[in-house]
Amino acid sequence: MLKRIFAIACLAALLLSLVACGASKILHCDNCGVEVKVKESSNMEEDWIIYCAECNESLFGDDPILGG
Repeated sequence: MLKRIFAIACLAALLLSLVACGASKILHCDNCGVEVKVKESSNMEEDWIIYCAECNESLFGDDPILGG
Protein backbone atom coordinates (compact mmCIF):
# COMPACT_ATOMS: atom_id res chain seq x y z
CA MET A 1 0.00 0.00 0.00
CA LEU A 2 2.82 2.40 0.90
CA LYS A 3 4.59 1.68 -2.41
CA ARG A 4 1.40 2.44 -4.34
CA ILE A 5 0.95 5.80 -2.57
CA PHE A 6 4.61 6.64 -3.17
CA ALA A 7 4.33 5.73 -6.86
CA ILE A 8 1.21 7.87 -7.30
CA ALA A 9 2.90 10.80 -5.53
CA CYS A 10 5.96 10.48 -7.78
CA LEU A 11 3.79 10.32 -10.88
CA ALA A 12 1.83 13.39 -9.78
CA ALA A 13 5.06 15.30 -9.10
CA LEU A 14 6.40 14.34 -12.53
CA LEU A 15 3.22 15.46 -14.28
CA LEU A 16 3.17 18.76 -12.39
CA SER A 17 6.79 19.45 -13.26
CA LEU A 18 6.10 18.86 -16.96
CA VAL A 19 3.01 21.08 -16.97
CA ALA A 20 4.58 23.85 -14.88
CA CYS A 21 7.29 24.64 -17.41
CA GLY A 22 6.16 27.69 -19.33
CA ALA A 23 7.14 28.42 -22.89
CA SER A 24 10.18 30.58 -23.37
CA LYS A 25 11.84 32.40 -26.22
CA ILE A 26 15.56 32.65 -26.81
CA LEU A 27 17.34 35.97 -27.25
CA HIS A 28 21.08 36.61 -27.50
CA CYS A 29 23.45 38.63 -25.32
CA ASP A 30 24.73 41.68 -27.19
CA ASN A 31 28.16 41.40 -25.57
CA CYS A 32 29.12 37.72 -25.82
CA GLY A 33 26.32 36.18 -27.94
CA VAL A 34 25.22 33.58 -25.39
CA GLU A 35 21.54 32.54 -25.42
CA VAL A 36 19.29 34.27 -22.88
CA LYS A 37 15.93 32.63 -22.17
CA VAL A 38 12.94 34.83 -21.32
CA LYS A 39 9.26 34.00 -20.86
CA GLU A 40 7.21 33.75 -24.02
CA SER A 41 4.85 36.41 -22.64
CA SER A 42 7.72 38.91 -22.29
CA ASN A 43 7.68 41.83 -24.70
CA MET A 44 11.48 41.67 -25.08
CA GLU A 45 12.67 41.24 -28.65
CA GLU A 46 16.01 40.55 -30.30
CA ASP A 47 16.43 44.22 -31.25
CA TRP A 48 16.57 45.21 -27.55
CA ILE A 49 19.97 45.61 -25.89
CA ILE A 50 20.20 42.46 -23.76
CA TYR A 51 23.05 41.19 -21.59
CA CYS A 52 23.40 37.80 -19.92
CA ALA A 53 23.91 37.77 -16.14
CA GLU A 54 27.69 37.41 -16.40
CA CYS A 55 28.11 40.29 -18.87
CA ASN A 56 25.71 42.47 -16.89
CA GLU A 57 27.84 41.91 -13.77
CA SER A 58 31.13 42.58 -15.55
CA LEU A 59 29.85 45.68 -17.37
CA PHE A 60 27.72 47.31 -14.68
CA GLY A 61 28.78 45.50 -11.45
CA ASP A 62 28.14 47.93 -8.59
CA ASP A 63 25.83 50.34 -10.40
CA PRO A 64 22.63 50.45 -8.28
CA ILE A 65 20.38 50.93 -11.32
CA LEU A 66 21.99 48.74 -13.98
CA GLY A 67 23.83 46.16 -11.85
CA GLY A 68 22.15 42.93 -10.89
